[in-house]
Amino acid sequence: MSSQVNEIPRSAKHALCISGTRLINRRMALFVESLWKSGSAVSILALPRHAWSLNRTEETLPFAQPSRCRTTVGNVSVPVDQIFCFHWTVLPIAVLLGIRHRAPVVYDEHDFYEMNSLEGTGSSLRVRMTSKAVRLIHRLFVPHVTLVTCIHQYNEELRRHLLQWNSNVLELHNYPPAVWNSNGRQIPATAVHICFVYIGGVFAEKGVRAAAEAFLSLPVELRSSAEFHVFGTGDETLLKWLEAQPQIVLHRQISPARFRDFAATHNCVGMSLLADTPRYNLVGTNSTKLYEYMAMGIPVIATASGEIPEQIHKWKSGLVVSTQMQVSEIAAAMCSLLTQPERIAEASRRAFETMQQEHMTWEAEWKKLSTTLLTLQPAAPPAAS
Repeated sequence: MSSQVNEIPRSAKHALCISGTRLINRRMALFVESLWKSGSAVSILALPRHAWSLNRTEETLPFAQPSRCRTTVGNVSVPVDQIFCFHWTVLPIAVLLGIRHRAPVVYDEHDFYEMNSLEGTGSSLRVRMTSKAVRLIHRLFVPHVTLVTCIHQYNEELRRHLLQWNSNVLELHNYPPAVWNSNGRQIPATAVHICFVYIGGVFAEKGVRAAAEAFLSLPVELRSSAEFHVFGTGDETLLKWLEAQPQIVLHRQISPARFRDFAATHNCVGMSLLADTPRYNLVGTNSTKLYEYMAMGIPVIATASGEIPEQIHKWKSGLVVSTQMQVSEIAAAMCSLLTQPERIAEASRRAFETMQQEHMTWEAEWKKLSTTLLTLQPAAPPAAS
């Protein structure tokens, strides 16, 4: 544990974070760490699904030994004064606990749950029923939360959807914390050896298999000066296939800090590929990995999903391929960068400079949330004379 974590002044604050699973995803980790760094104790209450996984925070926080449904960090003996909900399945619990503790409730929708449910697996009846369940929970309980935060999607699609139940909806962009661009890369951007990298859930619909097949199809003379590194976990069949391939290195259960250490000392090109689905075609600034790559000065190969091509062309930070994720097209983009290292160097510089802007950090987004929440909370009564 770093001295920075130990030196944070503690106050009589206690935030309760409620999740539908004990897997703490990247978005929730940013919330938890921001609450901790602001001086608040944090309790995480989760449904007993999956094993506890708390390794997505930037630093290792001093979580208590998790019980079946709860883990804590800090002095949780003080009363709960804020409640954060991270999944629609536990929104009713969050609202009821908000009433019990007389605390403001913030509901964060980091995915378009109602629409996504229609892309789910199972029978058509099950898919339709799940979508109706999401809508019912939203209609009944979203009006009773203090603030709704959500990802930014193309044309503010998710925000406009949530506004029908609550007028206080705030978009939070998935920009990385400032620590991601504090040091930049520690190697010459023109280094000969290139590492294509991917971080996140390892699934075919996120382009991992297509990118791996594209890399393996490269001419031997090009592949001799390159590697493909995958950081994450997901589809076990795909993970085992990746482990069996030459020059593909799989890093399971990687933390953000360990990925940054790798990226800072290797000449990397990031892969940010998404399937051609309604969900991914609405991508705005919610592609976390895209901004983490760029903050480290890593140029990208990305699909033309949602707002991504507009952003990449504006910032000149990489190459765009079609959402069909054709192996030959991805391989051609890889070849283009491998044979023109000066393009990698230029895209790297532009990506790093773009993310150096103060408003493109998670700290700026968190300040926006904190300020908005203060304006929505009732003023404390004047002290008795």
